[in-house]
Amino acid sequence: MLKVVKPIENQEQESRKPRRKGRWKLWLLLTVLLVAALSVIFFRSSLSHIQQIEVEGNVYVDRSAVIEAAGLRIGGQFFASSATNVEQRIVSNLNAVESATVEKRFPGKILLRVDEYSPVAYELLEDGSVQALLGSGAEIPLRDQGLPAEKPMLTEWEGKEEEKARLCRVLASVPDSLLSDLSEIMPASTESYPDRIRIYTRSRFEVETTVSLLKDRLGILDGITETQSPGSIKMFEANVYVPFVNAELETDSGE
Repeated sequence: MLKVVKPIENQEQESRKPRRKGRWKLWLLLTVLLVAALSVIFFRSSLSHIQQIEVEGNVYVDRSAVIEAAGLRIGGQFFASSATNVEQRIVSNLNAVESATVEKRFPGKILLRVDEYSPVAYELLEDGSVQALLGSGAEIPLRDQGLPAEKPMLTEWEGKEEEKARLCRVLASVPDSLLSDLSEIMPASTESYPDRIRIYTRSRFEVETTVSLLKDRLGILDGITETQSPGSIKMFEANVYVPFVNAELETDSGE
């Protein structure tokens, strides 16, 4: 029988293939081990921890409350939560905050920017203290912020938290120009109108309407107060205006 002998060059090439493949696996294993070792070192070092937390945009909510709502702390893991998750936690935990933005600056610095709801009214409490009412219905005790300019005062709303919050949301949807004349708002519910309210204006009008109708009626009210003399206005299914002068004359003639 004839025996076929492979050329020497082919034999050398075949012997090199297993060696190259073995070296590639070795380098890959070494690379994985090196990356793992560096990762352990990095996450145990101060570079992977939160070193500084800043809060911007907060007026009514304390800095510490924003940080707590975000679920962050100095020394915590910098990469533990995404910016989106932190933003969602702030908004869901603080009803005074309308939106939040989180900016991470490596190494270790986190900036929290909050956009709070604007005040739509303020409330005089039974103990004489005053608190701001934001567009979300959040109640913020006033300290050094001062009273919101040209905002109505809410009185006699103790124990009516849901109704008050609903009123605040309505006021937040109305242009400031239509709120500037409103001086005082108080509840005046009846069986027919559970959300009935009484409003006193700075232009000396007395108005009765409901929370559900308020947004649609304020434009009409503005037109009346600018063109008519002070009087009583009832704004329900129909709008009725009676000037105080005529009401006084009717009382005098009756006597």
